[in-house]
Amino acid sequence: MKIVVKNLGPIREAKFDFDKKLSVFCGPNNTGKTYLSYILYAFTKRRIYLPEDTLADAQVKSFMDNRQLEIRMDLDRVYSVMKERFDNLCHDLPTIFGVSESTANTMFPDFKIDMNLGCEAYKSYLVEQTYDFSFGLNQNITVHVSKRKGDDLLVIKNTSTKMFQEDRDAVKNDLLTSVYYHAIINPVLNSRFFPVERTSLYTYYKDIQGGRTILLDKLHQQGKDDPATLNMILSNSSQFPLVINHTLQGAMRMGQRRTEKGFYSWLADDIERDVLQGEVSVSSDGDMQFASAKSPQTVLPLQLSASMAKAIAGLVFYLRHYSEQGDMVFIDEPEVNCHPDVQILMTRIFARMVNAGLRLVVSTHSDYIIREFNNLIMLGNAPDSMAESLAKWGYGKDMAIDFNDVGAYLFAYGRDNKVKVSPIEVTDAGFEVSTIDATISQLNETSQALYYQLRYGKKE
Repeated sequence: MKIVVKNLGPIREAKFDFDKKLSVFCGPNNTGKTYLSYILYAFTKRRIYLPEDTLADAQVKSFMDNRQLEIRMDLDRVYSVMKERFDNLCHDLPTIFGVSESTANTMFPDFKIDMNLGCEAYKSYLVEQTYDFSFGLNQNITVHVSKRKGDDLLVIKNTSTKMFQEDRDAVKNDLLTSVYYHAIINPVLNSRFFPVERTSLYTYYKDIQGGRTILLDKLHQQGKDDPATLNMILSNSSQFPLVINHTLQGAMRMGQRRTEKGFYSWLADDIERDVLQGEVSVSSDGDMQFASAKSPQTVLPLQLSASMAKAIAGLVFYLRHYSEQGDMVFIDEPEVNCHPDVQILMTRIFARMVNAGLRLVVSTHSDYIIREFNNLIMLGNAPDSMAESLAKWGYGKDMAIDFNDVGAYLFAYGRDNKVKVSPIEVTDAGFEVSTIDATISQLNETSQALYYQLRYGKKE
């Protein structure tokens, strides 16, 4: 399924394909890559609750007592839920971007988001989808949903081990809404975002949240009707985008999550061994730490660790402790604070994440990352007889990327001073980013001209 976004800041129009397992955003600064990532994250993250989608008592009894419920998907209803979701996103722009309503109206006056499918085409699309996913309805109830391709029958199973009488209200009021919510973002079940600010958020989250708590305490002490107090708080605080708020909330929960095990915890081990060459941990106080393999007895607070560790630690913690099947992971500028050799190693990790079942959206300016993605795409053509040679270069079969699973997008200004987001052709040899290639070519020409001018006093 493709989502069409129009008039998002500098972006005139962008189409994003959710069926791609790996999506790469490329282009110059200030072309809206982060804006689009924020919108896509909100689309997959912001849950909706619709009171009209309630179950009959007999259906609740079947789910609770028989542990299974079979219902025909209301295709018209799912279509209307999707449309309502788009409308909600348009109204949620102040929250998504962390600005006031008046600022959002000024920045995004004509913003629109929709599908590239009409009602009947979307209903046909739903019927052709295969569902096989699980989610938690509340703390007690876990649900598994399945649907065969070409059918509209939903099989909803209750896989919980413990249930209580009060859970019946959650089933009655929220189950169908939650099923439809997951149906419209299928194959994504949840999303995680690692913003470019991650190097500071995971390190100083207590100071950031503590400062906001002080201001809130001041507000409660002085009273919300005191203009001087309100002006003081407004002048000493700012709204955070949804992504930043969620990152801070996740950082606040690290102390609780450090005993949990994520579905992809083995990938965290691989990053520590192959990239960081050290171990990321969280203290009982919820502070992130790092110990280098060269000196494992010395456990440093993250703020005293290498900048590379700060940039990658959040991803390591996510993979080890709360990663789940069906996650879509957004990483804004993975090259931040990373030497080229680390960028290459992390690109191989990204490929393994995708091949393990995660969906990945990467926004990057790094030629090293793009070239390594191309290498991994070409690996998809490598015969088994090359396995030994590839291993000498550090490649394994689990790093090969199917080019059909890749969506690449170029963000670039057009003649109308608006950004056009164009799909980049991806072949079995990879893809080319014209803006990066042009810059590298210009730099090479300049270097050559300087060399000959300074060495020989003439141009070559």
